[in-house]
This record gives sequence, C-alpha cells and structure tokens, in this order.
Amino acid sequence: MDITKRPIRRAPRPDDPRVRFLIELSRALGSYGTAAHRLEGVITLCAHELGLECHVFSTPTSVFLSVEQDGTQTTYLSRIDPGEVNLSKLRRFDELFNAVLAGRLSPRSGVKQIKKIVHERDPVPAWISILSSGGVATCASVFFGGGTNEMLSAGIIGLTIGVLGMFIGRKREYARLMEFLAGFIAAFLAGVLSLWTGSYASGVALLAGIIIFIPGLTLTMSMTELATRNVVSGSARFFGAMMIFLLIGFGVAAGSQAASVLFDLPKLAEPESLAQVWKVIAALISSLFFVILFRAKWSDAWGMVIAVFVSYYSARFGSAQFGSQLGVCFAALCLGGLANSYARLTDRPSAIIMLPGLLMLVPGSIGFKSIQLFMHNDTVNGVQSAVSVLMLASALVVGLLLANVVIPPRKVL
Repeated sequence: MDITKRPIRRAPRPDDPRVRFLIELSRALGSYGTAAHRLEGVITLCAHELGLECHVFSTPTSVFLSVEQDGTQTTYLSRIDPGEVNLSKLRRFDELFNAVLAGRLSPRSGVKQIKKIVHERDPVPAWISILSSGGVATCASVFFGGGTNEMLSAGIIGLTIGVLGMFIGRKREYARLMEFLAGFIAAFLAGVLSLWTGSYASGVALLAGIIIFIPGLTLTMSMTELATRNVVSGSARFFGAMMIFLLIGFGVAAGSQAASVLFDLPKLAEPESLAQVWKVIAALISSLFFVILFRAKWSDAWGMVIAVFVSYYSARFGSAQFGSQLGVCFAALCLGGLANSYARLTDRPSAIIMLPGLLMLVPGSIGFKSIQLFMHNDTVNGVQSAVSVLMLASALVVGLLLANVVIPPRKVL
C-alpha cells in the first residue's frame, strides 16, 4: 500500500474532564507569562489532588503532559502562543483551580470557565493603553536621569510606539517586526525632536521611550528558570530575549542613521537634574500605569504601589551600602519577601507584586546599551556591559531564591 494514501490516525481526545482541565489550564498559564517552574508546580499539584499521576515539561512555546491512567501512559502536547502578561487573568486562573481542587467546581465546569476567561475581550480601551505607554516612558526618563526635555520627548516616543503596538502589532506579519520598528521609530523620533527642543540627551529619551519593549523581565525569568533547573525553557527564553535585544538594537541603529542623514541634528547635551521629589512622583505614577499595562485589578493597585517603592528604595539603600550587585540582590530579597507575604495574606498570586517591582530592578537598560556598544564596534566595553547584565540578573535570581527561604511561599502560583 502506498504510504501517501494511508489514512491519518489521529490521537483520541482526552475524554476524562480532569485531563482536559489540566491541558487547558497549562495552556492558559503559559500564554500569560507564567514561568516554567511555577507552571509545572501548579499542574503537578492539580493532577495529584485530582487523583492523577502527571509529568509536566514546559517550554515558552509548548507544554507536554504525560498522564498515567489505568496502567497506561498518554502524552499530550499543547502549543502555546506566548502573549502579554495579564495579572487579572492569572488571578482568576488561580481562584479557578483552587475552586476545582476544593470541590466547589467540577473539572468539566473548570474547562468551560478557562475558555471563557481566555476568550474575553480586553476591557481596557485602546486609548488608555496608548496613554499608559506614554506615561511609563515619561516616568522612566526620570529614573534614567532625564530632565524636562527628556521627559517630554520620551512621552511622545512612548505614545507613538503605543499606537504602533496597538494597531500594527495585531497583524502577524507586522508583529514579527515589532521590536525592529519600535527601535527604528524611537531612534528616529529622538533625533527629530531635538530640532524642536534643542540640544538634549536624546539617548535618555530613546531608552525611556522603548522601555516597555526592553526584555529585561524575560531575561530575569530565563535566569530564574535556569537556576531552578528548567534548562530547556530557561535557555529558550534567554536566547529569545537576546534576539529581541538585537532586533531593537538594529532598529535603533537604522533609525539614528536615517535621522542624521535627513536632518542636521544638534549635538547631544547633558540632561538637567531634577529634584528627588520628581522620582517619588514618577514611582507613584508609574506604578498606577503598571496596573493598566499588566491588566491587573484596581483592588491590587495598592500592593503594586508598595512593591514599586520597596523595590526602588531598597535598591538605592543596598547599592549605597553593599555595592551594585549585592545591592540588587538585597532589593530582590526584600521584593521577594514582600511578594510571598502578600500571597500568604491575600491568597493571590505573588506575581501581582513581583512583576511591577522587578521592572524597577531588571538590567534591561544595561543590556540594551551593551548591544549599542557592539553596534558601534566597541567590543571591549560591549562585553563588559554584557557581563554586568548577567551579574545583575544573577544577583536578582539569588535574591528571589533567598526570599523563598526566608519567607516560604504558601502558593505555587
């Protein structure tokens, strides 16, 4: 018989609603930014409580579930399309699988609820998301040492990139070029705006404008996965972050070159220094914008505000007392302890506190600068900057792991 004419034998769909619940839950958690060790922990716990033996293998783009039933072992593969972090949905998934484990909800109903949550439309209007992108960029320029010109330019760049991500990023062909286009437009605008504002630190405005695309959080997550022996997932996520850095760096180089060729740009200037109170205001405002960007519930806003302030000021104190690397480790320890305490007291995912706090610590800006140095053939300083990124990321991971020892998390998510 010709092998090309053989009928395709398809694997049977899992009839057991418990298995279907595990599959849908793993796919949902992976789609909304759950790290491999947490996802595997959640699914393993759920399977045990549901009376199943399940082995889980997670990567950033897929999850394998090997379920043992009645002496037979069946493996299921779920393809994951990594999306943006959505803390509101993660919180609802946490409540959902806790309800299933407690017997308040059947696995079959749990599957329906997961699909309902996944397919819900984004409740945040497009214009608010765009405004949040501009607001975060404006606040980031303050933390990077920018003045009023840098704040204004960063806000304009952030708004423009927010429009780009909201509308162009919806098409798959354009979405694959999103990081390159963001870097190109940010660099081009940073140069062109100097014709209006005069000499200013365009690099500060550029970096702040694209801060939401800098994969510092992804880099830190990859290092955490590697530290927890999730080698495949950590390696894949690490090289994915490196690719994003390269795409943004190439876009910035092309945009800067285009602006300098088309216009006679003024020379760069040092940013004017702002009072310390501006950083306090920026920390407060940015934490509120994080609620929107991470799609968190407003009932969690108070915790996110505290996380941002704890992260920022513990990093300043730690760096002054112990140096940059140990200072970041100390800040991560404080942040991890706060996140675990929040999860224990409120019975909500620690990611609600962890993610906004980590954004104040992740070495994404240094990683971007190292790519720029390589683009300008400054290999020695580029390598030194890249090593600094890895050291800071390692310090972050050690601090978070120490926090789990000092204040053990009561929740797996």
